[in-house]
Amino acid sequence: MKKLFIGSSSEAKKYAEEAKSILKDHFDVTIWYENALGSSVFNLNQNFLTDLLKASLEFDFGILIGTKDDKVKCRRTRKLQPRDNVIFELGLFTGRLGISKCAFVVEEDVKLPSDINGITLAIFDKHKKDSFKSEIEKVSGHFLRSSDEEINFFPSVTLASVYYENFLLPTCKYLIENKGLDYLDKHYDNCKVNVIIPENIQDDVNLQFQRLKHRFTTKDTEIQCAGRPRKITIEAEVRDEALMIIDFPTIISGINYAIKNLFPDDFNTTSQKYLSILGRELGRFISTLHKLLSRNEFGDLVVIRKESDL
Repeated sequence: MKKLFIGSSSEAKKYAEEAKSILKDHFDVTIWYENALGSSVFNLNQNFLTDLLKASLEFDFGILIGTKDDKVKCRRTRKLQPRDNVIFELGLFTGRLGISKCAFVVEEDVKLPSDINGITLAIFDKHKKDSFKSEIEKVSGHFLRSSDEEINFFPSVTLASVYYENFLLPTCKYLIENKGLDYLDKHYDNCKVNVIIPENIQDDVNLQFQRLKHRFTTKDTEIQCAGRPRKITIEAEVRDEALMIIDFPTIISGINYAIKNLFPDDFNTTSQKYLSILGRELGRFISTLHKLLSRNEFGDLVVIRKESDL
């Protein structure tokens, strides 16, 4: 079940609780003051921004509820706007998750930032029965229809894009342009690129992949791709008259570095929170590769396999 975060001001907790009661059948919902993965989303004596960054990595969707909490003077006119921290959280979650995975549910006539365009906006009238419920149900349907493969700005997505551009794209182009690959004095027109993804990321990823490599009998060969200053080294083996290119994307070590740099004080590779974030990031790495391969119709050339499937 997808994980959903609800943020609101303290004054709007009743709306957050009502939203959770509506959404709980379709999502694993956590309100900002509740526990998530065994600990509170916002911890005492912790850096508020650090807690928010963690939350933005732990959840698949975010709903921020904006109510008339603060009086502000705007161009000589007094208006009511949501609490500043709610607007800040909306920006953070939108940047992390993408605009299709976040929604701003706001009270009618509340003052909104001028650059709110593009964000899913649901407006309710607190004086009308079921108005809030109706808007939350609309947001729920929007989230349920959203794609799991949307490319956003998570570290895993960036790393997958770099891996695709620097290895998968030129390799697939080479195989198509040369109608296969010469390997050990023989030309193979039936070629597949196998990308092996581990179940977890160890401190020494190169050593980790060396151990995985022992399961194969690959030999190195080089290909010169057009427009590239140097050759690409690949590892391959022959199986049933087909050439299998085997690659281990060591670039995923960047996921560990990103998590560690975000949460230096409580980075623990055995904790439930870390394992949850890591599993989510590896899943995004894989889904991003699938989307990029599909865009260029390379899906038939590349197989992405988890270590457990070997």
